[in-house]
Amino acid sequence: MEVNSASLSLPSECERQLGPDHTVTLGARHNHAWALYVLRRFDEADEEIRLVADTYERRFGSDYPIALSAQQLYARIQHKLGNFEAAVSLMNDVTERRTNSLGADHPFTAASRKVLAELKGSRRTAP
Repeated sequence: MEVNSASLSLPSECERQLGPDHTVTLGARHNHAWALYVLRRFDEADEEIRLVADTYERRFGSDYPIALSAQQLYARIQHKLGNFEAAVSLMNDVTERRTNSLGADHPFTAASRKVLAELKGSRRTAP
C-alpha cells in the first residue's frame, strides 16, 4: 500500500491508513498528546496519552523506553489535572522502572528523577 506522507499529518489519518497499533500511529498520537499538554488542553491530552500508553505497554512491555516516556507524560498531565498523589505515584514507578531497565546514570532516568522532584515540589507548594 502506498501512503502519501502528507495524508499522515493527523493521528486519525495514521490510524485509518496504518491501523491503531502501528508505530507511526502511536508516535503521532504521542506527539499529539504532547501538543495538547503544551496548549494546556489537559483533559484531551489525558485521553490521548492513556490510549498511547496502554498500547505501547501492550505492544512493547512496561519497561520499554517509549512506553515509559508515555507514562511520564501521563504523570505530568495528571499533575496538571490536580491529581497530585496519582502523578507522584506514577512518576515514582516510572523512575524506578527506568533505573532498573536503563540504569541510574542514564539520561532518561535522570530526566525522570527531575520530573519526580518537580512534582513533589509542586505538591508542597500547592494551595
